[in-house]
Amino acid sequence: MGIVTWGKEFEIGVPEMDKQHQRWIEIINNFYDNLERTNVENKLKEMINEVLDYTHYHFSEEEKLMESIGFSEFDGQKKMHETITGKMKEYKRKIDNNEMLMSITVTNELKDWLKNHIMVEDKKYADVYNSKK
Repeated sequence: MGIVTWGKEFEIGVPEMDKQHQRWIEIINNFYDNLERTNVENKLKEMINEVLDYTHYHFSEEEKLMESIGFSEFDGQKKMHETITGKMKEYKRKIDNNEMLMSITVTNELKDWLKNHIMVEDKKYADVYNSKK
């Protein structure tokens, strides 16, 4: 069922980034769909690790693309990337230290961040990318 549905509103017109954004949605939906299972703590650890791994990959690819097109807002985008990565690292630290962390809170925060990031922030560099094609 999931919590986010991929649709045209998420497409930014950069095929590789659209594909990666679809993967983000799959990761979030997979986690959300598994919240009802037992052993949520272990599932949360797996999800955070998967998010961190994919975060590093995706942000690296996005930043290379932004640099290649001379995107003027690169520094701001990079700072946003660092902020969400830092937040995910903090979630991982809390989980590793057995601190209480609500899995639905993490899921909703990721969902909201992803929607804003794709539909607002990423569309900015996509406009520059598509104007240079």
